Amino acid sequence: MSLHPFTEDDATQALYARGLRALVDADVPFLVGGGYALFAYLGRWRSTKDIDLFIEAPVLEQTLYTLARAGFQVEVTDTSWLAKAKREDALIDIIFCSYNGLFPVDESWHDNGREAEVLGVPVRVVGPEEIFVSKCFVAARDRFDGGDVSWLVRAMGHELDWQRIEWELRDHWQVLLWQLIHFLYVFPSERKTIPADLMERLQLRLRHELASAPGDPLVCRGPMLDPKLYKNDLKQKGGEDPRPRRELVEPHLIALCGVEAKE
Repeated sequence: MSLHPFTEDDATQALYARGLRALVDADVPFLVGGGYALFAYLGRWRSTKDIDLFIEAPVLEQTLYTLARAGFQVEVTDTSWLAKAKREDALIDIIFCSYNGLFPVDESWHDNGREAEVLGVPVRVVGPEEIFVSKCFVAARDRFDGGDVSWLVRAMGHELDWQRIEWELRDHWQVLLWQLIHFLYVFPSERKTIPADLMERLQLRLRHELASAPGDPLVCRGPMLDPKLYKNDLKQKGGEDPRPRRELVEPHLIALCGVEAKE
């Protein structure tokens, strides 16, 4: 598949292509995600201000050095999941884990990737199951990716590895059920796209949960979806941040970039 949507000016697209080509030539293992990956599966383009690259944390240093040699300014934005590379109007997000810490990029992401050509550069894009799972948790006050999830299910529901998705979301099955309910509301005529046995299992778990005794009132999993909206309430009531975030970047790499890591 060839992905060259005309959403940016030619100069910016050329800079993106320059960064991708530099990484390919340096044998840096990466996957293209975001709007470009969605376009690969859906054939429909939504406006995006950047290009998302997914890598495993151990190759972040190689990635940043390669892009720096290609003329980009690089920085580690958050030691738990994100770095950035900028050149003029081109912005590359370099993601090595989901923002809430649940889904670090690992070898299985690469194994499940798909071959594509982005801006004239042969690359691999993030697999549809990883897109689904990671976007399930982008549900903040200022950003909601449930629409992307619904379009992906509508386009690829019969091809998705639902067992893989269910396993990835095993401890967060309520989020999976919620996203599927959202899909059924948006596209009611497409309900056959979702496996019936999956919905039955999720609804059974919900019935069991509703019948069980209430849990600890201090537990709030809101920060898994929006890290800011529930922050003050958690502090006031003495609750803990449920996100399993951890630093995945070596301190010396931050120093080399010449910037301070930011939450």
